[in-house]
Amino acid sequence: MDLLITILKGLVTIFYNPFFYVLVAALFLIGWQRVRRERLSFGLKAYGVFNTVVSSVGPSLLLALAGTVLFIGLGVALPAGVIVLITVCSFLLLLTGQLHYFTGTLSVAMAIGLTAIFPDLDTNFSILNRWIKEIRGASLTDLGVILAVVLLLEACAILLWGHQQLSPRLINSKRGKKVGAVEANRLWIVPLFLLLPDAGGAIHSGAWWPLSDGQSFGVCALPLGLSIQQFITHDLPKPAIRRSGYWLLMTGVVTAILIAFGYILDIAWLALIAAGLALLSRLALVLKHFYDHTVKPFYFIDQGNGLRVVGVIHHTPAERMGVQIGEIIDKVNGVTVRNEEAFYRALQIKPTYCKMEVLDHNGEPRFVKGAIHENDLHHIGLLFLEPSRRVKEKHANTND
Repeated sequence: MDLLITILKGLVTIFYNPFFYVLVAALFLIGWQRVRRERLSFGLKAYGVFNTVVSSVGPSLLLALAGTVLFIGLGVALPAGVIVLITVCSFLLLLTGQLHYFTGTLSVAMAIGLTAIFPDLDTNFSILNRWIKEIRGASLTDLGVILAVVLLLEACAILLWGHQQLSPRLINSKRGKKVGAVEANRLWIVPLFLLLPDAGGAIHSGAWWPLSDGQSFGVCALPLGLSIQQFITHDLPKPAIRRSGYWLLMTGVVTAILIAFGYILDIAWLALIAAGLALLSRLALVLKHFYDHTVKPFYFIDQGNGLRVVGVIHHTPAERMGVQIGEIIDKVNGVTVRNEEAFYRALQIKPTYCKMEVLDHNGEPRFVKGAIHENDLHHIGLLFLEPSRRVKEKHANTND
């Protein structure tokens, strides 16, 4: 019974941590910015703010469960001071405003480096002195295990869910022509639960975490943000995102091997090498993404053989028909279409039913069909490689 109470109290600590609420606010902000960008390009949104938030809950809980089971099973324990240090590193990375920097991988890697060089300071605050002592005495190997697990969790999140709810965009090429882009912009809030050593100060209940006194816990939550931010203009989004996931997966495997050798051979500084590797690999991935969308040729361009699909709106006839991002609409109800106006005229031939000939990613034709909205044909749910009528009308009114 005492064990169950201790575990339940540990679970509650997630709500004592103010950074958890910062992460939730950041998740809503990401959804709002996404909607704003899509409205600027197309005059409507592909996914709503709450779609973005709700869709992250299930994956976040699965990742949290997997990470917690691994930590508890491996007996990884961190004192409160180190948890505070990781949280501070996460907050500083969040202030960059860029999801490709705000990752649990970089937060833990930074904490490992700071733990190794943290000075022996003496302040006028007993709680700060306690945290400093805990940081200086922390196990680099345990921190290394956390780094490896977080890396692997982040890779799994990107491989399994990174391609979902992609955000379509229209941008200008260097020649001033409209081209398409797709952005993967996801944040998963993952509360990982760690063991707290009995000695060295535990998180306490009864007040706002961690500035409190009272009964000790044996378990405490460490909320981390796992994320992907990838702006894709050179390829189809799914394979591009999958390559990023495999990049992090390989980094996580190498990191885990280094940490395992460090544990077996009792060489703590191997955790520092693993942290440096993870840090450089994550930053190298950011540079690769930048190179891909600035140097490589555009994929979402008008080739004159139909309407290129840049986005598919959630819960619409187009999504139910199975139209994919990057495909080309060649014919609608037997009529060849080469611009958005012709597309909607062709829809009116059969106001309640639509049959389209689509060129897939290999240029091979296929047919999709399904029911559509008779009184609102513009809600079929396809976003093309040209500004929508709403955006055009807005710009025309602005010019007038």
